Order: sequence, then structure tokens, then C-alpha cells
Amino acid sequence: MNKTTFIHAGLITLIALLLNFQLALAHESVTVGDYEIVYGWVNEPPVAGQLNGVEIFVTNTTNNEPAEEDAIQSLTVNLTYGGESKTLTLEPGFEEPGAFRATVLPTIPGLYSIRFGGTLGETAVDTEVELEEVQPPDAVQFPASYPAPESRNAGATAWLTWLAILLGLVGIGMGLTALRKK
Repeated sequence: MNKTTFIHAGLITLIALLLNFQLALAHESVTVGDYEIVYGWVNEPPVAGQLNGVEIFVTNTTNNEPAEEDAIQSLTVNLTYGGESKTLTLEPGFEEPGAFRATVLPTIPGLYSIRFGGTLGETAVDTEVELEEVQPPDAVQFPASYPAPESRNAGATAWLTWLAILLGLVGIGMGLTALRKK
């Protein structure tokens, strides 16, 4: 092989790598009739106690086009955890058609599920899927914990306490000296 062949092969490989990208999100998908729903957390990994959201991307598989907003008007999305359920209000998520979001604050670590119901266009929807597991805050915190306000000021408080005791002793000493001179 000559030098030109290596250059061409290298360029083709580089172009293929640049054009062959995929989003590295922990999103999953489910197909319902003629629609594919890609779902997941907005911020990953999801952490308990941090504001997040559920996002979905809906595509019509017959023409591979994003679903229009009116196609999902009858779609219900319920977030469930431990027997509790919350109906989410989907809002257009991006400038991109077919993308929708609902803001939520997951308060407890663990597995949350989404139950899709209602209709999607003319297709009846009744399916439940699991989201990526919500992590406890200590899974991503660094440093592991922030000292409580009282422990941060403990050094200054101790220093001021010893200074006050010293000044008190100096005052007592000066008072005793003044009493002796009489």
C-alpha cells in the first residue's frame, strides 16, 4: 500500500467517526402502535433532592417524523414511586418538534416508573416503563459532606471563649490589685 491509500483510508475513517455519533444518554424507548416514545430523566444521573424532569421524544414510525403537539394532547403521563402517583404536565421541551418535558423533584432514591396512558394520535396507549434509578445525594456529592454551620464556626467560637476568659482573669487581677492598694 502506498502513502496516498493510507491517507484516503485515514480520512474515510475520520469522517465516518465524526458522522457516526450517538447521544450517550440513559434514555430508553418503547414502541406503541405507530409511535416510538424515547423517555428518560432530563439531568442524569438523577439525584434525590435535586430538581429534575422527565423528557420524552415521540416519533411516528410510519414516516419517521416527530409527533406534533396535537398528537400527544390525549397522552397521559404518570410518574409513580412506591404506590404513589403524580400526573405530569408535558410542555414542549425544545425548539424541536416531538420533544416534551415535565419538571419534577424526585425526593427519594430508588426506581421510578412512568405509566403512559390515553391515546397517541389514534393509537390507544397503556404501558408502564422504568426510569434510570434515582441516586442518593451522597452518591455524587464531593466532598462527601459540608460541615454544619456550628462546626465551621467552632474554631472561632473556641478562640473567642478563651479570649473572654483571659480578659476576665485580667480584669479580676486588676480589681484585686486596686483593692490591695487601698
